[in-house]
Amino acid sequence: MGFTGSLLGAGFVSGQEVMQFFGVFGIYGLIAMPISLALLYILGCFVMKTARKTGITEFDRIIIRKDIHWLRGFFSLTYIFYLFGTVVIMVAGTGALLNQLYGVPAIIGSALMTILLGVVALWEAKGVLTVFSITVPVMIVVGMVIGVLSILTFETNSIAATPFSNENPLLGNWVMATLAFVSYNMMGAISILVPISPDVKEEGSIHRGMLRGIIQLFLVFICILLPMIFFRDMVEHAELPMLALANKVNPILGIVYSLLLFTGMFGTALSFLYGVAYRIRKYREYKLRQLIGILITVAFVGSLLGFKELIGIVLPVSGYIGFFAMIGITRHYLSIRKTGEVE
Repeated sequence: MGFTGSLLGAGFVSGQEVMQFFGVFGIYGLIAMPISLALLYILGCFVMKTARKTGITEFDRIIIRKDIHWLRGFFSLTYIFYLFGTVVIMVAGTGALLNQLYGVPAIIGSALMTILLGVVALWEAKGVLTVFSITVPVMIVVGMVIGVLSILTFETNSIAATPFSNENPLLGNWVMATLAFVSYNMMGAISILVPISPDVKEEGSIHRGMLRGIIQLFLVFICILLPMIFFRDMVEHAELPMLALANKVNPILGIVYSLLLFTGMFGTALSFLYGVAYRIRKYREYKLRQLIGILITVAFVGSLLGFKELIGIVLPVSGYIGFFAMIGITRHYLSIRKTGEVE
């Protein structure tokens, strides 16, 4: 469940992420989905087996087997970029949420999220993450219900086969979009999978656990992807496509979903904000409150670019850099399997 949860954030369940990486490609997006799940399964197993065999719990050492400090540092910085980019996306997402629902200027919604993040983070109330984490499974279930109800409610359109897209130059074709999706999601999943791997007693448990996670992910994926493809004309201009769909199915459902999306965005932003602060303080001594203040200010400024635009930039860039990290993980795993040596 930890693996599934690391992938199913508010950006995914909002529909915007799924739309940009898969929905715009129609039939090819449907083909790409099982391919991406298969790659996530394989790479997830590689990560867990490597961590279990070596006992490594550091993100950079899983990627780079040899003691190459500058390369490990590069991927550590890439991970910080991914984490902080997600914080910025979630701040922008709140602005998009209030704008889509009530016509409130996005900058006001983003400012409110920034203030709330600052109050909670500077108060160091990490315990609230437990409360917000409870809403994430509910958000996922409601998202699936909306997807199913929309297919049952509205007349579906024919599905186009579009291998190329002009929507985002960073995601020009379905193959590159699939690889980027897998890479940036694995960047996030590594931090979840690595710490639990040394405690796994047998490799069979890794395969069974990963397979359960992939099946769960498939069920959510298909419930969100199909509406994005079937009703693209209805939701493609919305910053939060699934919320737009929820409002069309039932306004009350839309209100419930908007509240869940907000809590999901806040929980993701807060946990990733702490993650960024923790990793930066490993390299340089900063007072936590001072660092948090700087980070939330930069996040607010960055959020002004817009939710849809940020997803279309931060995630592909993280994915393309992360692609080389996936090569490193694969090389590390195959090297250990071939030689049996653990450095």
